[in-house]
Amino acid sequence: MEHSTAVAFPGLPIIFAEGFKSGRVSMHGHISIALTDLHETVKTETVVSSSSTDIFHVDRKILDSGRGKGMASIIDLMRRKADRKNPLKILSRNHGILSGSSDSGAAALVLSLNNFFRTDFSLNDLHSIARHGSETAYRSLYGGLSEYYFSHHIPHARCLLHAEELRDIVIYAIPFNYPRYNADVLHMNVVQHPHYKKRVLSVERRAHEFKSHLIERDFSRCLQLMEDDAREVHGMFEDLELSVRKEKMLELCHNIEQWRDNGLECFWNVAGASAVYVFTLRKNKNKVFKKLAEYKPIEYKIAGPARIV
Repeated sequence: MEHSTAVAFPGLPIIFAEGFKSGRVSMHGHISIALTDLHETVKTETVVSSSSTDIFHVDRKILDSGRGKGMASIIDLMRRKADRKNPLKILSRNHGILSGSSDSGAAALVLSLNNFFRTDFSLNDLHSIARHGSETAYRSLYGGLSEYYFSHHIPHARCLLHAEELRDIVIYAIPFNYPRYNADVLHMNVVQHPHYKKRVLSVERRAHEFKSHLIERDFSRCLQLMEDDAREVHGMFEDLELSVRKEKMLELCHNIEQWRDNGLECFWNVAGASAVYVFTLRKNKNKVFKKLAEYKPIEYKIAGPARIV
């Protein structure tokens, strides 16, 4: 094969994935979605081809941070499993991603290598490799609404609902011009919070409650739990003086809560970057859009799995 191209869509936590152990193993289970804009232009695209020397560029730059080492681990693991030592040229481009691209980057990388090497690994096998680059790569690999969970202390992932089953959920993305924290800074510091152990113990209960509402297709209660979880985690960040929600973002979050108190069903979420995501149901779409008009919202949708193109 001359080259292989994969695309993957970035993710957003629903039940957060803050903190990780060595090997990028999460401290507890979590639930996420993959998302993109309506035209699916928000994505990571990765091309793998043969080369005379190893080249790995992300957005035309050499990736040499901690995440870079993790992505290099993915390449090494895939090479060993495929028993291939030939030099590779790997070019990865991120398009319009607001809240970090390590999840979609790891997913697109492992999928393109799997196709290039013709190794035909299962999604579970690919997840076990991709998480070395990103502890949340599963959400971009599986797409839709997916879960990271432990079985016999080993992390696994599964899709809970496909994107097509979640079309009643409408998302508006609102970026803000604030500097962002490196995600690993948040991960490494939040575990020092005095209530973090309590947080870890409570996550399983919240995830169980979320999945029970999901079975009933009660998306409103699911979205309320999402916002509750985001508020708890961002509260810990703020206690540690690592406030992701800067002034105007915090103001919007409070406005959304006020609109809901006044009868308009909408919910906020913020990951690790300077963007607020507003969730509602399709029946409320026009009313929520009008409330958000001054922020120039971008309509998003829940995305499907990573794929070869």
